[in-house]
Amino acid sequence: MTAPRMRTRPPSVPIPSNPLLALFLPALRAYGLAYVSTTTPRLLNLLLYWYRKKSARQRVVSSIFAILKGSLALRRFPAFCGALVGGYGFLQISLRHLYDHLCIIVEGKNPRLRRWYRGRLAVPRFVAALVSAWFSLQLLNRNKPSPVNEATTIRRLESSQQDGSDAAVEAKTTTPLTPRDTEAPILLAGKTLDLTILAASRALDTLITSLWRRSHSHYLPTTTSKAISNHASTFLFALSSGTIMWTWVYHPTRLPPTYNKWIASAADVDPRLIHLLREAHEGKMIYGQDTGHAHILQPMCRDYNWPLEWGDPGSTVPIPCDLVHMGTGSNCHYHAAVRFTRAFRFALATNLPLQILVKARKKPSLTAFRLACSEAIRSSAFLGAFVGLFYYGVCLSRTQLGPKIFSHNTITPQMWDSGLCIGTGCVLCGWSILIEAERRREELALFVMPRAVGTLLPRRYDARGFWKERVVFAVSMAVLFTVVEEDRGCVRGVLGRVLGGVLE
Repeated sequence: MTAPRMRTRPPSVPIPSNPLLALFLPALRAYGLAYVSTTTPRLLNLLLYWYRKKSARQRVVSSIFAILKGSLALRRFPAFCGALVGGYGFLQISLRHLYDHLCIIVEGKNPRLRRWYRGRLAVPRFVAALVSAWFSLQLLNRNKPSPVNEATTIRRLESSQQDGSDAAVEAKTTTPLTPRDTEAPILLAGKTLDLTILAASRALDTLITSLWRRSHSHYLPTTTSKAISNHASTFLFALSSGTIMWTWVYHPTRLPPTYNKWIASAADVDPRLIHLLREAHEGKMIYGQDTGHAHILQPMCRDYNWPLEWGDPGSTVPIPCDLVHMGTGSNCHYHAAVRFTRAFRFALATNLPLQILVKARKKPSLTAFRLACSEAIRSSAFLGAFVGLFYYGVCLSRTQLGPKIFSHNTITPQMWDSGLCIGTGCVLCGWSILIEAERRREELALFVMPRAVGTLLPRRYDARGFWKERVVFAVSMAVLFTVVEEDRGCVRGVLGRVLGGVLE
């Protein structure tokens, strides 16, 4: 007589002996990390301002307290991160118990279902992250914008897309509303769109990485697979950065304001040149015709003591590259070298202190200092090459190489300056990523990819469709949280290390 088979508890994710500790510690880590990451850059800027203008110290002190206090608000990013991770931990503990009971009930009734349940320990994690992300995102979208008429809203958004100046956009959005404008009020969403795009792109990358590892786990890597793996990040960065630079020149309002300003600082270009390029791209400025655009560049000619005719596209075809060089001479090769040097110094002023600070925090030594200097110089050279190649591509296409390959009848100067020269610069600049180490290429590609995707989507949209964004964000975060606990290596870059450290 055989003994009756005992129903044993299926293997499960170990439940901590102190659930409260498991609940609050990750939430506190997430809150603290988000608080430090959001306040530190702003505080550093204030301290630099304090150092430069000692007369404004009283205002700086009050601003510091305002930043520290404002970041503690319920509807700010630190509270969102704490709620997301805390809700995930609480729901996961509850769902683990429920999941284990379901396994016991199913066991013995259906062998197929039993085997399915035994191998699905990620189910409670996924559901917990899904629910927590769904409700947490609402914290960042509590502030409701003023109701406006739908036609007026669309009209203002379209006009702001055509005019890249921040002052013009601000003036258009602060114009007093007429009685007709206040009819049929709607609300606009999009405040968290960048965060949602980031989560969705990283979740997609994580799924692809996970599927690739599983499908190739039993095969030796071939030369082709190694080449694809090594150069995928390079291609991704080149494509994404080219898209961003094209958007920065022709559609700057599709980029986040802070990112837009940072690119402008690194590019160091006269806004009058960008204005004329946009006019040519939109067909408003035509070479050989008096379209009333001489007033844009002629003041620039006075500033640099150039002939005024150079700034008149009606009589000068094409505009000389001297204007693009902004005082560095007429040699395009020398101008590219100057651009490299300027961008290199611009990046080194930020990279070197940060690298020294990071290396000194881990293990201060002479070797760490040398490593910090080496990495800072390499990253700065990457940015210098990025800017230099962009300008070099513009000059090569419009004057140096393009007209020698294609006749003026095939590709006219109007066509070069309407988009082809900028397109050439966008294609070339991204390949500067080859200067960076392979690990950095991957991180930079994952950094710029969501911003490139964001340029294809509207910055603001009807709030009635916000539920779609919540679905995308919730599913994406559920994928990231589940995979990072199952196989942290599949979540690449800094995000995988940060999520793994917060959730452990």
